[in-house]
Amino acid sequence: MSEQINNKISNSEYETLVADSLKNSSAKEKSIATGKVISIDNDIVTIDVGLKSEGRVPISEFSRPGHKAEIEVGDETEVFIENVDNANGETLLSREKAVKQKSWHNLQKSFDENKIVTGIPFNRVKGGMSVDLDGVVAFLPGSQIETRQIIKDTKELLHKPLELMILKMDKYRGNIVVSRKAITESELKEQRAELLNTIKEGSIIEGKVKNITDYGAFIDLGGVDGLVHVTDISWTKINNPSEILELNSTIKVKVLKFDEELSRLSLGIKQLSENPWDKVNDNIKINEKIVAKVVSMNDNNVHLILNDNYDGIIPLNELSWLKKPPHPSKITNLNDEIEVLILDIDDEKKRINCSLKKVKDNPWIKLNESFNINDTFETEIVNIVDY
Repeated sequence: MSEQINNKISNSEYETLVADSLKNSSAKEKSIATGKVISIDNDIVTIDVGLKSEGRVPISEFSRPGHKAEIEVGDETEVFIENVDNANGETLLSREKAVKQKSWHNLQKSFDENKIVTGIPFNRVKGGMSVDLDGVVAFLPGSQIETRQIIKDTKELLHKPLELMILKMDKYRGNIVVSRKAITESELKEQRAELLNTIKEGSIIEGKVKNITDYGAFIDLGGVDGLVHVTDISWTKINNPSEILELNSTIKVKVLKFDEELSRLSLGIKQLSENPWDKVNDNIKINEKIVAKVVSMNDNNVHLILNDNYDGIIPLNELSWLKKPPHPSKITNLNDEIEVLILDIDDEKKRINCSLKKVKDNPWIKLNESFNINDTFETEIVNIVDY
C-alpha cells in the first residue's frame, strides 16, 4: 500500500511532466504548425499538433472551390493555431487561415516582383469572375479578361488554370484584383516593338481580320493594327468588305504606307496580285461577246463582273430594244450569268461598258418581215395609262 502511495505524483509534478513533454514542440499560438490527422468523423477532422489537446477543423476547410476535400487519417497538414487550451480545454485550429496566410505571403512576393501567378476561376459574379489563387479568393474584372478578343461567354474559362497578374492587394480588407489582360498587353508591347523594327513599305505580313466596317477592315498583325481600305481589297468594285473578308480569318497583306511617328499602317490585299487593268486590252476585246455575272443593279444600271477581274456596266438604254425599257430587275436577277457585248473600255474609270440588247438582233429591222399595214393580230396588254 505504501508502495502504491509512493508511486502517486502530485499536481505540481504532473504539470511539470506535461510542460516537459511540450518543451520540444514547435507549436505556438498564432502560428502555423504541422499536425497529423488522427480521425475524421461527421465532417470534422481531428488533428494532433503535439499540444495538450487535439484540435478539430471542419472538413470543408480542406476543399478548394469547386473540388471535394482530399484528406485521410494519417495525413500531415499545416494548420493555424488560434488558441491553445481554451476555456473548454480545446486547441482551436484553422486550416483555412494557414492556407491563406501562406498564400498571402507568396502572392505578396509575386505582386512586389511583378511576377505571373496561376489562378482557377470557379464562379461568375457581377462584373467578372471569382478566382482561386492557392486558397485565396481574388476578383478578375470582366474588363481585364482579354485584350485581343471579346469572350462572349466566360463560362468556357471556369475551372481552367489561367496565368494572371496581380493589379491590387489589400490584406487588411482581404481584397485581391487580378488581370489576364495585363499579361496579354505586355506580350503585345514586345511583339509590337519587334514588328515595328522589321516593318517597312512593301513588306508582306500575315494578320488576322479583327474588325470589318463599311469603309474597310482592321487587321491585327500581332501587336499592331493596320487598315485595309475597301478600295484596296479587290481590283473590282465591292460594296462591303464582308463580301470578301471573314472576321477572325488569317490573311496576307502588303504594307502600302507606314507612318512611324503615329505607328499607322495602310495595308492592301489587291496589291498582292498584278493589276488586271495592265492587260485589259489583251483579255477583253471591243465588240466581243462575253459571259458576265450580275453583282448589283439600280434604276439606271446593271453592274457586272467580267472574267472575275473587271467591273462592267450595262446602262438602262442598253438593256432592251424597247423605247422605254422596264426596270433592270424585270430583265435580269442578281448573280445571273448573262451574255453581253463589249461596247468600249473606259481606262479612266476602270470600267467596261456593255450591252445586253445588242447580243440579239434589233427586232425593228425585221418588223416589216413579220407585220404589214392593216394586219390584224393578237397581243398582250402590258400597261394601262390615263390617256
